[in-house]
Amino acid sequence: MANADFSHKTQAQAPGGFSAGSYREAPKADPAQKWTPAQQKLAALEQKLPGALAKQATAVALCIAVMAASFVGFGGAKLKGRYNTASQWFTYGVSADNGYTLNEELLTRLNTAANVITTGTGTLGADSAEVQAAQKALDDFSACLDAVQSGGKKQDLTSLPYYQGSPMHALYQANEALGAMIDQLYAKMQEQAADPMKMGAVQGQYGQFNSAQTILSNLNYNPAVTAYQQETDGFPASVLKGLFGIQEVEPFA
Repeated sequence: MANADFSHKTQAQAPGGFSAGSYREAPKADPAQKWTPAQQKLAALEQKLPGALAKQATAVALCIAVMAASFVGFGGAKLKGRYNTASQWFTYGVSADNGYTLNEELLTRLNTAANVITTGTGTLGADSAEVQAAQKALDDFSACLDAVQSGGKKQDLTSLPYYQGSPMHALYQANEALGAMIDQLYAKMQEQAADPMKMGAVQGQYGQFNSAQTILSNLNYNPAVTAYQQETDGFPASVLKGLFGIQEVEPFA
């Protein structure tokens, strides 16, 4: 039986392997890493803590960060949902108004004013000062209403004297101006009528025009918007509105 040869032999390097000579030392961490003064203070404080407390402090900080992120996410989603509801009050109304809406009554004002002006044009002539003033007021009112309905994307209201950056405020002012001009036009038409109390179809249109204003004045839109603003203007809701790009809901005033 042949004796086993236990003498030391130099092992050949396997192809593709590496030897101790080819091993490269891992790069050392940059000792000049810069921390902010706050980070330096926190690091020094953590080093002075016992090991168990240091781990606990890290865990508490992590929990606070997670809770803050959850709060922002949940609070932002809740606030966004609240805004989505409030932003629809103009078009679909407040539940307390039983189907009456700001948009619908303003449209009634728009249409009935146009009918009164058409009759006035036929009665007084297109050159009548009252007709022209009423038509100008109607054009401004229509532009403001269109701007509010489209979220300010369709109409440029900067040419209106009462526009101050808010389409809703401009719409309110335009509605007031339209009311005054239609009243003057109707009064002038009554002067020309044989019986001022029997004006025919235009009398009905004028009545609907004023009825719509009465409804507008009694809607719960403004109180609802005021309550929404009070709910969302304080901290932290005001901060979340900025973070999530939530716009304001404006009163009709």
